[in-house]
Amino acid sequence: MLDLRLHFLEADGSLAPWRETILTDVRTTAERVGGSVSAADKVAPVDVLVERRPGQTIPELGLSGACYRRGLVTVTLDPDNPHFETSLAKGELRKTLTHELHHSFRHATCGYGFRLGEVLVTEGLADAFDAEINGGDGNPWNHAVPAQDWLGLIERAELELWADGYNHSAWFFGWNGHGEPLPRWAGYSIGYHLVKTYLAANPGARPSQMTATPAPEVIGRAWAHLKARIATA
Repeated sequence: MLDLRLHFLEADGSLAPWRETILTDVRTTAERVGGSVSAADKVAPVDVLVERRPGQTIPELGLSGACYRRGLVTVTLDPDNPHFETSLAKGELRKTLTHELHHSFRHATCGYGFRLGEVLVTEGLADAFDAEINGGDGNPWNHAVPAQDWLGLIERAELELWADGYNHSAWFFGWNGHGEPLPRWAGYSIGYHLVKTYLAANPGARPSQMTATPAPEVIGRAWAHLKARIATA
């Protein structure tokens, strides 16, 4: 089992009514993830910080997650959000925690990434890891690009893959910034389908065993195939 150390921040409101569900979900995730990743990935504990912050989550879910270093994952909950109870019942907390734990493991190896190509792979792997552990075929943000926009989006991303500096907010959250606007969640959609393309071409590969796989490996083996498939769709 993965050693997850749970902490609650409740200055902005009590989480007592949901504490038992949270504890169960964290324990279940520790068992599932711990049973799938390598010994190296689970050798060190991870602090899991659960906080209540009204209005600071994914609006469609009422929760969100973040991981900026190996030893800490943050899960933010907003019980005032009308979708929160449904999300909790559907296992969205487990899915979020699973996604962020893949980031945690990756921070200890090749890192989150500083270029668009690196981050597309990191986010794609995290969502594919969630699918491996919890089932399903990704999340709404993995299927957010209209079919008619895919080719232009892939070609645009290709120009920026290895550039020094990219607009993370634009690529992943849809902020316009300067130039042509980007669809919300474009980066998550590209990353997920890129990783799925890689996995299809490498049947023995699993996201749980790819925490240290460098981005050029995935992009080098899957980008052209993804682009070709989109072009002929």
